[in-house]
Amino acid sequence: MKVFILGDLEGTAGVVDFKSQTYSDAKYYEQAKRLATLEINALIDGVIAGGATEIWFLDGHGPGGINYELMHAEAKMVIGRPISVPWGLDPTFDAMLLYGHHSMSNTNCGVLCHSWSSRTIDNCWLNGKLIGEIGLNISLAGEVGVPTIFISGDDTAIAEAKEYVPDIASVETKVGLSQTSALSISPLKSQQLHREVGEIAMRLIGQTEPYHTQPPYTFKTQLLEATALKSKVQQSHVELVDDRTYQVRGQTLVEIASKR
Repeated sequence: MKVFILGDLEGTAGVVDFKSQTYSDAKYYEQAKRLATLEINALIDGVIAGGATEIWFLDGHGPGGINYELMHAEAKMVIGRPISVPWGLDPTFDAMLLYGHHSMSNTNCGVLCHSWSSRTIDNCWLNGKLIGEIGLNISLAGEVGVPTIFISGDDTAIAEAKEYVPDIASVETKVGLSQTSALSISPLKSQQLHREVGEIAMRLIGQTEPYHTQPPYTFKTQLLEATALKSKVQQSHVELVDDRTYQVRGQTLVEIASKR
């Protein structure tokens, strides 16, 4: 069986702060990446035990969220920037797994919650419904016929994923106390759970259906500052909604993701 793991950094156990852990100039950035890599490797051990024979991994954290030197021997890594959506994901894959994800911006007690950019974006909507990276990633996979069977991250990230896939397998790495604090499990416990639940998640292949949304699509983005709109409004496909908000339209989510 062939699976695609889409990774992020903010959902890793023990990672709770942008400035000291997840930004590229953060004091503990390298440590955070190492912790994430060990969890991902444990997840890969689990999916292999569950029957996976080919595993692709995409590091979805902007400046990079893993230590490539420590990556699992069996991982095929999608690397480099830019990488066009849907990143090589196609109907040959049996499932997608979301590692280390975070909830959308403005989520109450969502650890490191944001929508694509913690520095520039306030909210996003797809066809009038608030959406974050979890929802769009699950929907993109569904558009190419691939079900999402696993997520790890804080309690709010898991709750967000279950709005799309109620029976998704999950590892709760921490419970949010605020955007930058949490009650976290230990790295060793998190690795153990990623291994165990990764194997369990593989049993959902053939039972979990791809998530589908209906076109046409309108994706609206509200920015934190009006000045950030300057570069966007010069693009012909962008429609201005108000002094902080713009939208794009499309017939596929791949089109929307490439325009937004």
